[in-house]
Amino acid sequence: MRRIYFLVLFILLVSISFFIGTKAGDAYPPDTVTEWALSTLLSNNQTDEPQETEPVPEIIEEEPEPEPDIRSLKLVVTGNIMAHIPQIEQAYVEDGKYDFSPSFEIISPYLQAGDFTVGDLEGMQAGPDIISAGWGVRGYTGFPEFNAPGELSEALYDAGINVFTFANNHALDRGLEGLKITLNHVRGLGAHTFGAYKSKEERDTPMILESNGISIAFIGYTYGTNGIPVPPGHEYCVNLAPDFNDITPILDDIQSARQAGADIIAVFPHWGSAEHAHEPQPQRLRQVAEELASAGADLVIGGHPKYIQPAEWFFNEGENGLERATFAIYSQGNFISNQHEAANNTPYVEFGLLLDIDLSKNYDTGDAWISDVDYEITWVHREWRHRVLPLSAVFNAPPEEYNLNENRVERLKNIYRESIDVVNRYGHLEDMKRAMSIAERYLIEAYE
Repeated sequence: MRRIYFLVLFILLVSISFFIGTKAGDAYPPDTVTEWALSTLLSNNQTDEPQETEPVPEIIEEEPEPEPDIRSLKLVVTGNIMAHIPQIEQAYVEDGKYDFSPSFEIISPYLQAGDFTVGDLEGMQAGPDIISAGWGVRGYTGFPEFNAPGELSEALYDAGINVFTFANNHALDRGLEGLKITLNHVRGLGAHTFGAYKSKEERDTPMILESNGISIAFIGYTYGTNGIPVPPGHEYCVNLAPDFNDITPILDDIQSARQAGADIIAVFPHWGSAEHAHEPQPQRLRQVAEELASAGADLVIGGHPKYIQPAEWFFNEGENGLERATFAIYSQGNFISNQHEAANNTPYVEFGLLLDIDLSKNYDTGDAWISDVDYEITWVHREWRHRVLPLSAVFNAPPEEYNLNENRVERLKNIYRESIDVVNRYGHLEDMKRAMSIAERYLIEAYE
């Protein structure tokens, strides 16, 4: 009853204040009366009894969905790396010292862009005293049995190459002893090696490197060693797949790498019966690449031919039920050498392809995939300390910046266009769209 009484009193006072305010205009402040009436009502309504109040509903803010943990990694890969006698003589400084760094000063930023940058190092760095395995010569030598000063791999490492494959036909140019000396030297720089080994234990342990939560297995095999036999009892020292007729050991290594936890498996076959050809020889190497992809290889990166050869994609069902894309290229040509048109009757030995591959992983599910593939066509400027030049940069600068003239640049542009046509010969561009749609589906799955 008291509540009703005070409520009626409040309404009456407000009405009176409104009536007086209307008559008096601004002479009487109705707000003051209203405030007084309201305060009176509230003060007179206070009792010692607890007041019943409506409960205030608790507002619970929904936790936002966690963002998927998507990781990324960049892999850069060069073509053949060789040091012929003119390069060695040119690099000589004094007192038995050599400097190969000018060759890589311009291409270095491209190499350093990779989390892992791989070079196919053909030949040894075993010092001048080890006798060659085939011809029985000493000292630093070029073709046919390569042995360069250790400063070569030092310059390569400083330029950005931190992983080397030695699974190639020159792995035994200084015999088993020269191979072990070379591996010790390169590893001593801080670089990683694969394809050739110092022990059976090394050979049987998958070579897996990790960066940003993504692990890559590196598997290298060569078709042969130029007729130099592997010493009996040391079959572990270099991975051989004679002419890639039987690839069972490679398939076993792919399985072992996957079981060891590799997210991405990269196979580096050193293959091809014809070194001067724009397509894989024999053509059955395309079938070999397809078999490697079916077995679980994500990347098949071929070497040995001195020409750039086509790229190709293969598609299989992944373990998670989604489609899986495998990128293959049959040859990247020469990254650096002294091979040139006048001596080899072809200009194509002067050019190489530098791969730039982006890899991604959903760290929550463990799914990993190829998220981009790009490349740069490179050229060796022999008359300028064998500098390796990225041609896209050359074409966007005055010729004199790269010690060239207009006519030379036009010639380079023609080879550049031909090289791109070769890369796309097996449908790389069209299949790249399909591969990128697969990458997009992995991202959609991650965010759903």
